[in-house]
Amino acid sequence: MSALERPVTLTIAALGGQGGGVVQNWMIDVAEQSGYAVQATSVPGVAQRTGATIYYLEFAPIMAEQDLPVMALMPASSSCDLIVASELVEAARMVQRKLVQADVTTLVTSTHRSFTIDEKSHLGDGRVDSAELVALLEKSAQRLIAYDMDSVAQRHASVVSAALLGGIAGAGVLPFDDAAYRQAIERSGLQVAANLEAFDESLAIARAGGAPASETQVSAATLPPHIVDDQPGLTAHAEFPPAVEDIVKLAVPRLTTYQDADYAEEYTGLVEVIQALDCSPWHLTAEVARGLALWMSYEDTIAVAELKTSPDRLRRLLGDDVDDQITYVTEFMKPRVEEIAGTMPLRVGRRVQQSRLAQRLLGGLTGGLRLRSTSVPGYLLLRLVARLKPLRLSMLRHHEEMRAMQAWLDAVCELAPSAPQLALELARCQELVAGYGDTRARGMDNLTAIMTAARKHESVRNVHEFVRRLREAALADEEGKALSQAISAGPTLSEEAA
Repeated sequence: MSALERPVTLTIAALGGQGGGVVQNWMIDVAEQSGYAVQATSVPGVAQRTGATIYYLEFAPIMAEQDLPVMALMPASSSCDLIVASELVEAARMVQRKLVQADVTTLVTSTHRSFTIDEKSHLGDGRVDSAELVALLEKSAQRLIAYDMDSVAQRHASVVSAALLGGIAGAGVLPFDDAAYRQAIERSGLQVAANLEAFDESLAIARAGGAPASETQVSAATLPPHIVDDQPGLTAHAEFPPAVEDIVKLAVPRLTTYQDADYAEEYTGLVEVIQALDCSPWHLTAEVARGLALWMSYEDTIAVAELKTSPDRLRRLLGDDVDDQITYVTEFMKPRVEEIAGTMPLRVGRRVQQSRLAQRLLGGLTGGLRLRSTSVPGYLLLRLVARLKPLRLSMLRHHEEMRAMQAWLDAVCELAPSAPQLALELARCQELVAGYGDTRARGMDNLTAIMTAARKHESVRNVHEFVRRLREAALADEEGKALSQAISAGPTLSEEAA
């Protein structure tokens, strides 16, 4: 049947905490005030990124001479007129469920990413390629409108629900006036001024067709999220090739916020060293630039304390109605003795690591701590740890991280002139050094084992293929058994062949 012979439908795919229920209530208000009958249902999702929920609504005009139409409770693939997703993977899931149809569906989605559990728990870089997702959406929908709704919300100190509503209105699929949407926001009484501003901007972007597909990729995706502030005047060195400069432009403010400007300058100096050994198309320099940025911003107790007391984080956790309710935030932490000793000066930390008595005394702190960061003592304690940043470079943890990083970088530099392919594969092995605690320690051990194996078989003609296989084995098995087996097996006949 055509859209005129059946109710017009709207499906909303939103993550927990993004206000999908608020959008549904707004749409019910919009429909009722516009003289339409509306049927609304929601299906909660499983615990995935705090829970994804599908909201489904059908709208039909109320006419005196006709009976009210029979409305469905769940979306069907043949009748999804408008689907709105609050995140890129959720839009792709709508395609996977066959709700997006090329002859029916207008798909509106935010292009920002909220990474899934599988992406976050991957031992390496397990993120889904945003460009591939956008290409899938363009192919599947009758019309795609894609832009960063999260950025729209942040610009107006709002939440993504208001941007979602603007996307719904801007798509032009539903038979409601813009004024009806604005009035629904006003009647709700929820952050009216901020939500109206976010709605209006989102409406204008959606009405213009959203951002081109080439603009939907998040430029910061080359580096995992960190506490990065804008640092005016800090720019990448002009002599870096474009592919390298893109990474350095992200890394410099990241490292300046992490430590200071001198630390960021040290990073660019190291990148210049590897660039002098490389040539176009600069794959090795780009890989090392990325690896150095990640390694030099390792997550220690200082970085954790900064993150947990970040004003943006507290605003997200406390919400907007801080005057109307009491909210407590409890931090669950389980530091190892190594993390505690790593925060100490180099010599003191080494003595603690070597002392059984000191380890027993500190053992009481490793069983799990609960710290209420919204209390004055808890917040001040975390801020005290965060204020240790100027002392970071003299601490045991920094010494250990930089020693391991330098060993990796020295191996890459040594191999770059004579064995560039092997150097590139070793550079890529930096992704094994990720996370914190035992996970990071295992990654360090895996990297060391691969570097040793590479040296042992350096005379093998295609040893870079062997190293690539070792890296993939290390990423496939957290326990390290696959890597051990691959090292024991050694290079294959094809890798040894000329």
